[in-house]
Amino acid sequence: MMVACYGSEFEIPDVLIEKFLKDFDGLPGSGQRESIMQLRMAIDDILDVVAEEPEILHEPAYRTDFVRALAMQQAMGELGILYDS
Repeated sequence: MMVACYGSEFEIPDVLIEKFLKDFDGLPGSGQRESIMQLRMAIDDILDVVAEEPEILHEPAYRTDFVRALAMQQAMGELGILYDS
């Protein structure tokens, strides 16, 4: 999956999204609201850091974390737990 973000395109491996879909599969309807909120906040923190300093993506560790955060975000969206209804 390709994602355009901050003036660049990033490839999010489908296998990574599938991994998070499997990891988060038990969260919808589980009542673990606090865990879901912590995941959301962790993703938002990473995206905020990159928004403030896009050049940080030139460092492999930060780019890896960013791609993983996008994959988590996609998986949570597919599972319906990215946003509260």
